[in-house]
Amino acid sequence: MPKIHPETKVLIIKRLKTRSTADVADTFNVPQRQASPFSTAAELNETWSPEVPVSTRTVCQILSRNGLHGRNSAQKPALIKRQLKNRVAFAKAHSLLKGWTLEKWQKVDFSDESSVELHHSRRKYCRRPTEARMDPRFTQKTVKFGGGKITVWGYIQYGGVREICRVEGNINSLRYQEILATSYIPNHKRGQILQQDGAPSHTTISTSKFLKAKKIKMLQDWPAQSPDMNIIEHMWGKIKEEAWKTKPKNIDELWEACKTAFFAIPDEFINKLYESLPNRMDAVLQAHGSLTRYSIWISQHHYLIC
Repeated sequence: MPKIHPETKVLIIKRLKTRSTADVADTFNVPQRQASPFSTAAELNETWSPEVPVSTRTVCQILSRNGLHGRNSAQKPALIKRQLKNRVAFAKAHSLLKGWTLEKWQKVDFSDESSVELHHSRRKYCRRPTEARMDPRFTQKTVKFGGGKITVWGYIQYGGVREICRVEGNINSLRYQEILATSYIPNHKRGQILQQDGAPSHTTISTSKFLKAKKIKMLQDWPAQSPDMNIIEHMWGKIKEEAWKTKPKNIDELWEACKTAFFAIPDEFINKLYESLPNRMDAVLQAHGSLTRYSIWISQHHYLIC
């Protein structure tokens, strides 16, 4: 692989702050790997070293001085145009301008399922400007995967009321209705609104009839791929972190660790999540529907020392 002139390196580093890897590689006529934000300092040193050798540490310092610090890459799903449009429409309809104050959000019960892996994967490092964590050029795309894991369902209310249950097998309509009947309806307050995503088991005719018969009011038109809008995602993030700290040896220990962590979260933490909802809607609008800084994907923490 050809070496890059030192002056060209500086231009590439500056251009990466505002342009895509492919665009920069094309502009300077270099392979994409040489302009990739996911390259380590050692890889860049090997590729870019001038005639006078420099250490990897020196490369690291040069990158940092130019605003490209070593960070864990954010992970987020890719959104299509229709999903972006739906996210914007929902945020507009539930903004402060439409009367969705904190008092109104307090009447919404947020719910969701989540898979908790017994062993979790590491994030990839990337080099990026400090303010560009959620920029698509610097994010690591993710897919859901199997293995040793459990599935949990839970919900939260403003004030700290909450419930969590372990789900065995796949969640079909009947199983979901059983979950609601045993874990949600007993604590449901009149006037409260249930938020749920568009999972098939949530939207079948059977489930709709069940909810109507139980007089459960629903939060309508919830957009797909919107973890940054669903505040319960932050609960999953915290319980996963705490559960993994216990180093469970099997899925039964993992479930007990998750349950303990879920109920140990302070009520004030839940209240602050609710208080963030107006700002979350604004953030989605400002991002034109793209994932915002409120997105959370918990993985093992690693840090670059530079």
